Amino acid sequence: MPLRSAEWNPKGLGVPNLPKQAELFAQQFVPDYLKTSPKYLDGSLKGDIGFDPWALTVLANPTLSPDALQALDAKSRTAEERNAQMLAMSEEEQQEKLMWMRSSELKHGRLAMLAVAGWPLAELFNGNGLSATSGRAPSLFNGHLFDHLPFLFVGFAALAALEFKTKDTVKDGDYGFDPLGFASGIGAIGTLKTAEIKHGRAAMMAITGFAVQEFLWGSPVVQQTPFFFLPLGGFGHY
Repeated sequence: MPLRSAEWNPKGLGVPNLPKQAELFAQQFVPDYLKTSPKYLDGSLKGDIGFDPWALTVLANPTLSPDALQALDAKSRTAEERNAQMLAMSEEEQQEKLMWMRSSELKHGRLAMLAVAGWPLAELFNGNGLSATSGRAPSLFNGHLFDHLPFLFVGFAALAALEFKTKDTVKDGDYGFDPLGFASGIGAIGTLKTAEIKHGRAAMMAITGFAVQEFLWGSPVVQQTPFFFLPLGGFGHY
């Protein structure tokens, strides 16, 4: 079965010729995976656009013993080495690695969607209460995150309990959670899964942008991008 083209790179752009100083950077790409999808990304998963140019899937769910991590690091310093490890596995082992990464992406995407909504809302509705950070949401970059340690502890404890209870039973992020019945329509589940993974990816980029923007410019993101938050701007207090 021929490999499908990499949908994320429709123009087939490759790694440009780089000076010798950037050789290590070039070694972090599998050149073929810039134009075609790896065989373990066959399009069967929702949101699969054939994206793994760094061949990182093989690093999923590593054994955490020092010797195992050292051995993994020694064999995975370039993309070609990682790809060779992945292709040497059976299809079942490849699928296990892929599904571990898939679950990780879904979890991070869901957290990012919550964060990308909560971050600007905190700044809009509680501007005066964030005077220690000049109106910015508390974070590792902005500081004062651990001023809210009790709330963080409760939140992370709940997430840890959920993870411990479901880590061996939940597949592909499906917790059976649909209290409003959004997925009850015929054909709706696939559409919602695709929408969720796309929104999660966008949210992960957005929350990273929020944190970096506020760190570099020192002002709340709702002030830096008022065209996004203007309808709610009347609630801010600065």
